[in-house]
This record gives sequence, C-alpha cells and structure tokens, in this order.
Amino acid sequence: MEPSTDYRQMVFDTLAHALTRDPNAEVRAKAAESLGKLGEATATPLLLEALTDADPSVQHSAIQALGQLQDATAVPQLLQTLKNGTADLRQTAAIALGHIGSEATIPGLLQALQDEDPAVRGKVAQVLGALNAEAAIPALLNLLTDPDPAVEAHAIEAIGTIGSQLAINTLIELVTDPNPHLRQNAAIALSKLGHSDTIPILVRLLQDSDAAVRETAVEALGTAAQDYSVA
Repeated sequence: MEPSTDYRQMVFDTLAHALTRDPNAEVRAKAAESLGKLGEATATPLLLEALTDADPSVQHSAIQALGQLQDATAVPQLLQTLKNGTADLRQTAAIALGHIGSEATIPGLLQALQDEDPAVRGKVAQVLGALNAEAAIPALLNLLTDPDPAVEAHAIEAIGTIGSQLAINTLIELVTDPNPHLRQNAAIALSKLGHSDTIPILVRLLQDSDAAVRETAVEALGTAAQDYSVA
C-alpha cells in the first residue's frame, strides 16, 4: 500500500533533513539509502550534494541511491566519481551509471575500462555488457589479454552478452592468434555467443598445437552445443 501524499512528503522531508544535517555518518548513509528506495527524483540534488560528504559510506549510499532513481541529470557527476573517486566508489558509480542506462554514460564507461584497478575494469565490463553497448566491443576485446584473469572473464561474459557481428568476426580472427592464451579466451567468448556457425571453428581448435587451447576448445564446445540437440 502506498503511503498518503502527506505522509510521503513527511518521510521525504525527514530523510532529507537526516541526510543533510545529522552529525552521524551512519544515519546520513541510511538516509541516502532510504531516499533511493523512496524513488522521488526530487531527491537527486540532495544526493548529488552528498557525493561531497566527508564520509565515504555516505558517498557510497548516495551513489547507489542515484542509480536507483535512474535520473539522467546525475550522470555528469557520477562520471566524475567514476574518474576521480576511490576504487570502491568508482565501482559503485559504474553500477549506478549502468542502472541509469543513458547513452551519455558510454564514453565515460569506455574510458574506465583502462582504470588502474582491476576490480573497476571488471565491473565496468559487466556494466557495458548489461547495457548491450556494441560500441564497447573493441575495448572489451582488448581486455582478453588483461593482466587480471577476473577482468578477462568479465570481458568474455560482456562480449557474449552483446553478441554483435563485429565481436564474432574479430573472435574468429583471434582463434589463430600466435598468443595461445588469447586463443583460449577467444574460444570461450565464441562459445557464449549462441551462434551455431561458431561450432566448426571450435572444432578446428581441437587441432591446435597447444594442449591448453585444445582443452579450452573441448569445454567451449560443450557450452556452445547446449542449445542444440543430437540428431
């Protein structure tokens, strides 16, 4: 049941006061969280102001709340946080930008794929996959040789989710790359695209000179063939 308009306004005013005036950071953080749940876009200016709160937990809750509100006016400041915040806040900002889903977020997210922190790079890759951002395919393909295996895995998942023809064409080229690790990752990514024409390519990888690549190809074939029945 929705609260009456008067009570809803009272709740909003109380939370706004707690966010902006309470001396306790935990209270301010909870107020930001509750404003996000309340779903009133009029809370956006208050939450944007909270991004400069002295306490990181308040900033974190404000970013999450802005993502819940999905107010595109918050995008510029969230992009600034994605660029200049702490590693934890950069991850949270990426998630919030993904929830907002505006086209204006894509350039900033693409730049964040080069973040120095692997957890941020991985989270941004996930967000771009969820946004089905075809423009991200070249940058995601570059992450197939990321120094961090978790980032590579997130990039593979994102490429599979987006599943564009550009991705397929490039991955087909990468299965013949001199780098065996890249051939492995290309095989895994191909298996997640859900295209039957990738199966013959994976079968050919069973002739690869590298045993690890052949093992990956066997696993990838099992993944790729799940959508098809044996005659």
